[in-house]
Amino acid sequence: MYGQKHLSTALTCIALMLTSCADEQPQPARSAIVVYPQVQTEPVMTLDDAADDPVVWINDSKIANSRVIGTDKRFGLEVYDLGGQRLQRIPIGRLNNIDLRTVNDMDGWSAIAAASNRTNNSISLFLINKSGEIVWLENSEIVTGLAEPYGLCMYSSEKGMQVFVNDTDGRYQQWLLLDAPAQASLPQFGAQLLRQFSVSSQPEGCVADDEQGLLFLGIEDEGIRVVSADSAKSATINTLADIDGEILAADVEGMDLFLGPNGTGYLIASSQGNDSYAVYDRQAPHPYRGSFIIADNTELNIDGTQDTDGLAISSGLRNEQFPEGILVVQDGNNTSPQATQNFKYVSWQQISRALQLP
Repeated sequence: MYGQKHLSTALTCIALMLTSCADEQPQPARSAIVVYPQVQTEPVMTLDDAADDPVVWINDSKIANSRVIGTDKRFGLEVYDLGGQRLQRIPIGRLNNIDLRTVNDMDGWSAIAAASNRTNNSISLFLINKSGEIVWLENSEIVTGLAEPYGLCMYSSEKGMQVFVNDTDGRYQQWLLLDAPAQASLPQFGAQLLRQFSVSSQPEGCVADDEQGLLFLGIEDEGIRVVSADSAKSATINTLADIDGEILAADVEGMDLFLGPNGTGYLIASSQGNDSYAVYDRQAPHPYRGSFIIADNTELNIDGTQDTDGLAISSGLRNEQFPEGILVVQDGNNTSPQATQNFKYVSWQQISRALQLP
């Protein structure tokens, strides 16, 4: 979401009759490297601030048939292939954030996805079949009681598959998905509220580390925090990184994990205020590894990214075009060609080599 801070800055500039508001825009870290998008999706079909958060689904039997699933917070879901072509649209409401986890014990189904739904103040659940087709589980909506479900991420542990969802007022909920008796052709799910806690101001992006049992969360005007994802443990919130106007400039928005072997990998967060992306070690003490920006790819006529809300990374999706994994980011200002918002795909290899990541 384009934050109140940006709007306030713009109005102040106008009021003071400044010649340019550009001076008010924080600049990325001086050491930020430049990478370029290789693919862009077809634009979403709704106007204004619409596209928000993506997730990557991998087709295990044929990697080329993998999917990028993105939210349109004025419509529902958009589903794209690896070339950026739209394959499916699901009109369900004002979906904001989305995440998924794979399943191995459901005949014909490969994954469960969850999305925060501000139309019904609920968590919407979806099943993804082995061909990548998505089905909305209309009878499995989880009513949260939140005023405005916003950020969302999924988590899997010995207890089962879980969903974290937050509200703009700082509240977090942790839900356990429960199998419910099927009364129709589709499986159904119930849910049990496991835990609630609050952060000090408006959160949005989050990502759970299933292996380490950690929840990384972004507080838009404050920075990145980390807390135990285990519902039986105290929700003690620890600081990973603060807003400093250079590495992180408000708003902190989308985040995801690049998963390496044996618990290695990286946390990537969108620093919306200066159109950059910060990289941290996945493992404590989570040292900062560098920042990057996504610039115009003039050879392919694909513009760079600005005002990014959500992002997704998959270290498991590897092909000739994305040999070390894929990063997908929402572009808040799609200019080449001029159109409504969309999503850009970037090869992780570009980022890894430019930042000299081990």
